[in-house]
Amino acid sequence: MKLKKIMTILLTTVITTAVLAGCGQQENAKDAQKKPLKVATNATFVPFEFKGDGDSDYKGYEVDMIRAVGRVMGRDIEFNNIPFSGIIPIIQSGDMDVAASGMTITKERAGKVLFAAPFYESKLVILTSKNSGIKSVEDLKNHSVAVQMGTTAADYAQNLGLKTKQFDHNAEALMELKIGGSEAVIADKPVADYYVATEGKGEDVVIPIPDSKKEYLAFAMNAKNKDLQKEINAAIVKLKETGEFQQIYKKWFNVDPGDLPKTAEETLQ
Repeated sequence: MKLKKIMTILLTTVITTAVLAGCGQQENAKDAQKKPLKVATNATFVPFEFKGDGDSDYKGYEVDMIRAVGRVMGRDIEFNNIPFSGIIPIIQSGDMDVAASGMTITKERAGKVLFAAPFYESKLVILTSKNSGIKSVEDLKNHSVAVQMGTTAADYAQNLGLKTKQFDHNAEALMELKIGGSEAVIADKPVADYYVATEGKGEDVVIPIPDSKKEYLAFAMNAKNKDLQKEINAAIVKLKETGEFQQIYKKWFNVDPGDLPKTAEETLQ
């Protein structure tokens, strides 16, 4: 009888411990879901993420989009402004959850991080003074070209053997053009278009690069965090269903978004 009683007590203790442990794990999982999403950004990529003069808050198309994704997921957004070249390393380290910094999906990057479904389609262009005499990529061979370090624009210029000046921030590359330190900038089309419509209005022009491939921009996350990728993709689908995705897009570009691939993997095929 004593042995049976002791076994009963031990079994009850084990079951109680297991139940409590299970509850603790569920609570920890719920707590993790409530924590703010730590977002790494480089707030110099107008009109995707930037800060206005004297403005401490982040703004831009991608900023609005990640905030909308966070609302769908029930999580606040905590922005961390760092140099673009350090964003993939900090995502790989796990110190940040998501990269929201105008990042183009490439095979090389896809080997280091996971990408969510793309939210924008872009191409590379040349930004230059309307009086520079530059009309095409061929004309750049005898000129200094400003680019942002670690971007597809920098890769494109280097592959052509152009003389480049590389900067940590996109805004610095644009300033280099403005002060005459470089005769041209190679950048993503929305950046150049926004600049010409605002600060460079009447002075600068955007020149297409015909052989520039379509590029898709997306949020990035740690390669091991497939659950977060699924959550963000599901949030983007929800935003498209409610029309909020389209509203945010039109707010910043004054046009409706075209058809975009449903996953990052589709863009790499």
